[in-house]
Amino acid sequence: MGKIKQIILFAIFLLCANFCFAKQIQLQIVQHDARTDAVSEDSLVIEDELLNGFFETGYIITNSPAAVSCSASDDLILFNKAMGDAYEGSSDFFVQIKLYYTNSLHTIDWSVASVTTGKTIKESQFESSVKAFDEKGLRNVSSRLISEISKILKSTKA
Repeated sequence: MGKIKQIILFAIFLLCANFCFAKQIQLQIVQHDARTDAVSEDSLVIEDELLNGFFETGYIITNSPAAVSCSASDDLILFNKAMGDAYEGSSDFFVQIKLYYTNSLHTIDWSVASVTTGKTIKESQFESSVKAFDEKGLRNVSSRLISEISKILKSTKA
């Protein structure tokens, strides 16, 4: 191959590489459950589904360890620590999802924040009717979360 062809091929490669990018998300699951001090299997299923779902939709996704919280002050401490981790990891967005259990998952709160500004972009919640150990129901809840959060991420610049 001639020298000119090599230079042109290299220039095309650099140009194409310049257009390849994805937004990076840091995810954290916070569980509120008076029955246990450990993260439940249901919470881990939701976390796994979220990680896979966001990856499949084209995001670079990382997570902070799922945690158990007993109060709003614990939530804030976990949020600030994970937001710092997201900043150090060069993430664009931080998503915290709070799962509230009694006998089963009944409420889900979520918030999306910009890591660069530290400002919360959107907060929302919805009720869930998922029974305990209902993996199909947990997958449906995860799909709803992915859909709602993706809409926010697509409409927001990092």
